[in-house]
Amino acid sequence: MKNYKIAIADPSPIILTGMSFIIKELADYDVVLKTTDVQTLAVRLHVVNPDILIVNPTMIDYSKRMMVRHLFGDLPNMKAIALVSSFFDAQQLKQYHGVIEITDDAHRIRSALNLVMAAASGKEEDPDSAQLSDREKEVLVCMAKGNKNSEIAEELSISVHTVITHRKNIVRKTGIKSVAALTVYAILNNLIDEKDII
Repeated sequence: MKNYKIAIADPSPIILTGMSFIIKELADYDVVLKTTDVQTLAVRLHVVNPDILIVNPTMIDYSKRMMVRHLFGDLPNMKAIALVSSFFDAQQLKQYHGVIEITDDAHRIRSALNLVMAAASGKEEDPDSAQLSDREKEVLVCMAKGNKNSEIAEELSISVHTVITHRKNIVRKTGIKSVAALTVYAILNNLIDEKDII
């Protein structure tokens, strides 16, 4: 499966670092450029040729904000997603292929990226594709508790191979690679209580 290249541009180093960290945890996406500087963005964008540009609309000259797609006309396959950290005119946001808000969690960010890339490829995102099965939820809970594959297999009366398959499906569906981030996902989705984690 292809890993999509992402460029991120935001004037805030904190937002830039946080967004980059979240995306690095998502399966199928690689951050190839991050910058707080418009000039760096203009020069490096053509070098890295990303599939997606996540950009804070405030970085684009006010007089050109209604022409975002035309600004990057020489990169016709690149999709632009607005990274919104404050109020922004909805009319201006319509020109972007998608919108990510500063308050979005990893799951919403992944969904926004997937929707943009699915639309670009002409496929519709299956709304059930990100839903974990009951067994996958059980495996995720065991993972969050710190159990090894063999321990999970024994507890759920399944083979280690089946556990590994479920783990791959969990990563694919959630877009989250690390066990720590998956543990947070499990807590946020009320699959496990914080006090149950070792």
